Amino acid sequence: MSEWELPKNVESVSIEKSGGFLWDTGVYDVTVKLAYLDQTENKAVSLNIILANAEGKELKESMFIKSGDAKGNKTYYEKDGKTYPLPGYSTANSLCIAATGKNLAQCMSTLEQKQIKVYDSKTKTDVLKPRPVLVDLIGKPVKVAVNRVKENKQQKNSQGVYVDTADTREINECKFFANMQGFSAEEIEAHATVPESVEKWKKLNEGKVIDKSSKTVGTSAASIMGGTTPPAGTATSLFGN
Repeated sequence: MSEWELPKNVESVSIEKSGGFLWDTGVYDVTVKLAYLDQTENKAVSLNIILANAEGKELKESMFIKSGDAKGNKTYYEKDGKTYPLPGYSTANSLCIAATGKNLAQCMSTLEQKQIKVYDSKTKTDVLKPRPVLVDLIGKPVKVAVNRVKENKQQKNSQGVYVDTADTREINECKFFANMQGFSAEEIEAHATVPESVEKWKKLNEGKVIDKSSKTVGTSAASIMGGTTPPAGTATSLFGN
């Protein structure tokens, strides 16, 4: 079993349940412009994607597919005696299946090292660096269910721990993916004959702002000592500089 395959006892979790430029909550036809792996300082691994619609507007997201050192560098987590895939792993797996018909572990077998532009914390600019690219995904058209989310901004406190602040922001989150025929990744795996998940999700969620912010946080970011949240590309222990 490759390091990217989930253990056999991991619970099946549905991520298709209804329930700069910001995209409103909805389902969009997009093309995968870029998909590459990166790593944080604590060795958590993310799949970073750039999606573009027909007008060329881009949506960028980082999906964490492996936890950091403190949580065992795993693609899954344990709760109440059961194991579940990391939320980011589920979303990344959904993308791979919708785009290629292959799961994340299978797409990982065709990684290629390429020079791409990533953020450099020292120069505070985008610079060319080597990163593993999921070449199977590049140029593939997919449908993506996107949430517009309101959340608390985070910043390091004096102990170096990221905490919520009273300041908020709105971001986009990719919920799940489907192929261009409208079959979601879960429907593809289940060999469904009629696509339903996308339309059900649209009817219940389209146009909404998902409020994940806490109303009990009372400290602004300006009053917390420490740095800002590190962007993707900060750490290099796995991929080199």
